[in-house]
Amino acid sequence: MMRRLQTTGFGTRRAVALLIGAGVLGMTTLGGAAAGQKKPAAPPKPKPPKQIPGGANQVEGLNGKVGQVLFTGKWRFQVIDVQTVDSYTLKVPGSEQDYGKYHTLAEIDDALRTFKPKAGYTFVAVKCQARNGQKKVQQLDFYLNEQKTALADTTENSHPPIVFDMQSKGAWVTKPLLPGSSVDMTILFAVPTDTKLKDLVVTLKNWEDSVGKEVRVSLPAPAAPAATPAPAKPAT
Repeated sequence: MMRRLQTTGFGTRRAVALLIGAGVLGMTTLGGAAAGQKKPAAPPKPKPPKQIPGGANQVEGLNGKVGQVLFTGKWRFQVIDVQTVDSYTLKVPGSEQDYGKYHTLAEIDDALRTFKPKAGYTFVAVKCQARNGQKKVQQLDFYLNEQKTALADTTENSHPPIVFDMQSKGAWVTKPLLPGSSVDMTILFAVPTDTKLKDLVVTLKNWEDSVGKEVRVSLPAPAAPAATPAPAKPAT
């Protein structure tokens, strides 16, 4: 009886050893398979946002407001300031003008280079900057062919410019501008007194090929006049 139990016990131990060995072998095989697998690729890093030449104020379009940089695909244009003035003195030496553009609406003191509006008119001076966004030297032409540069008012009338005060090479044509370079300018308009302005439209086109586009800048409503303070009551 004891002999049978020993035999049985040996067989049992042998079977258990075989099972354990098989388990270890399976674990080794699984572990080896897992080790042979490639690690999953890390997710791609997000690309930084593309920087738009012209800064945060640039608008990818042809319509905007004062302070925004508008881009036609060739020229960047920004209106910096709009003011109503009683007279205007040319600031850029050698800025060339055309008598035929202003003589019916304004008079000039040649010695002082100062324009004054004729009776019933006032001046609107628009300070701007234009930048060459092309890969070659170009000039902006505000003079020839189909020019639509004008101030539009709330009654749907338009008022063309009378002066371009800027570094020029010929009347109303900018100096040659390298790629990325800019020119500052003041565009002067003569409008009837009490005109309510709405938009500025500017034609931006190359002198070389006369191909261009218009940008439109909405103009802010004029500020309301400050209220006159009430007179102080006399002390009783």
